[in-house]
Amino acid sequence: MVLIYDIEDDRVRTRASEVCLNYGLERIQFSAFFGRLNRNRRQELALRLQNEVGKKSARIRIIPVCEDDLKDMWLFDQYRRDADELKAAAEGGLPRLRVLRQED
Repeated sequence: MVLIYDIEDDRVRTRASEVCLNYGLERIQFSAFFGRLNRNRRQELALRLQNEVGKKSARIRIIPVCEDDLKDMWLFDQYRRDADELKAAAEGGLPRLRVLRQED
């Protein structure tokens, strides 16, 4: 699945990104995440994000991607630093620790 958002409030945006990371999604851009979640986990994530946003202004899109499309996915990553490192550098903090799991 792909999740993208446009959230104006800095605090809410930060909490939304933390929620996405806690669900095991990979940040692919500052406001875009990618990962594999079943339908129930996607619904749970949507409700959690809705709760975090509350009455603030936000646009969030959760886009399911089928296994056949994932098999045809092309990746081209040419970054010296990933999005988490760039965000941490912009904020003056340290990059987040990412735990990589091998898929079954």
